[in-house]
Amino acid sequence: MIVSERRKKCIAEFRKTDLDGLLFASGADLQYLTESTSYFWQRYCFSLDAPVAGSRIIPECMVYMNRDGETTVLTIPSKKDYFDTTKNTVIVSYMDQFEDELRNIVDGKRIGIGRDCDEWFVRTLREVDPEIVTESAETLFDDIRRIKDEKEIAQMRKLARFTDDAVMYVVKHMKEGMTMAECERGIVDYGLTHGAQDLSFPPTCGFKTRNTENAKSIEPFEPDRKLVPGTMIAFDIGYMDQGYCSDWGRTVYFGKAPELVRNGYAALHAAQCHMISQIKPGETRFGDLYSHICDKAEVLGYYQYLRFKREDRGGNGHHIGSEVHEVPFLTYDSDLILQPGMIFCSEPKMFFPNEGYMRVEDMVLVTEDGAESLTCFPRDLFEI
Repeated sequence: MIVSERRKKCIAEFRKTDLDGLLFASGADLQYLTESTSYFWQRYCFSLDAPVAGSRIIPECMVYMNRDGETTVLTIPSKKDYFDTTKNTVIVSYMDQFEDELRNIVDGKRIGIGRDCDEWFVRTLREVDPEIVTESAETLFDDIRRIKDEKEIAQMRKLARFTDDAVMYVVKHMKEGMTMAECERGIVDYGLTHGAQDLSFPPTCGFKTRNTENAKSIEPFEPDRKLVPGTMIAFDIGYMDQGYCSDWGRTVYFGKAPELVRNGYAALHAAQCHMISQIKPGETRFGDLYSHICDKAEVLGYYQYLRFKREDRGGNGHHIGSEVHEVPFLTYDSDLILQPGMIFCSEPKMFFPNEGYMRVEDMVLVTEDGAESLTCFPRDLFEI
């Protein structure tokens, strides 16, 4: 069995625990351990949404790691070709036989499990051996997953560019009278026709038309609202392919924008770019990033329009990878020091009452000597 650098890091994290084995199904930890990016696993649009945990009743695939770092994949026949047999022992069976197969795979009494199919794991492992104790291991690999290797960075760079192209296509095909729902359908159709495996989350093309009831608040959006001059469109878009996600935000204005709004959008981009320029790998705290955005917006005279002020202590982004929202979130109390290979999303927003809502979101890669935006959509494209 080939032991990759990733596997070595996983083994090291595992051996810091007092667990005898690890068992994951369907989610990102299965992908990470098996190093399979083609298997389509169950994902969570919002990674901290507890109510959806365990929503898949019976897993179709799972991976078990023992204390020696060996991984055994148990899978239904239709999924077997997704897993590399040089890195994993692959056992093919049927769902109804998974309990019996686990009797021959699981060794030890303390087993760490992920949140996917957790109720099934707890129940089934007790039937395998009443003395088995389970505990959550969902976050065990968070620290090492946060640092992306060259292949992961290449895939996420590719996805960021794909998302740029998708929104540019939709923007070029926007026309008066189309609805917000039709615009969002364009995002979906682009992904389907250009080979993306899935969306990272439901797309939003939020229409806000100036001097209407609709523009008095950030939410709700109205899917049936039609595009007319004076409408601000706030995009929040992401695709998933080959095991990784994108998350992207921009705003365009249909028609001639008021000077206050047009300059505000330029200020929002300037604040974002200023923040990126201030990143010093090995020194910068994740929790300090939003302060740089606030500082620049204040200098430019647009701080009052930021959706989250300093005193709100709110979030302005999150890490991203196999899940679209990975911890930690970009909040003031995050003491995480940024390191080369981390990729996070920064998403500052502004709201202009009776005018509309705007957002900028970039996927930002921390490099050896700074940071770069993987999002390359033109920052000066606003009025369409």
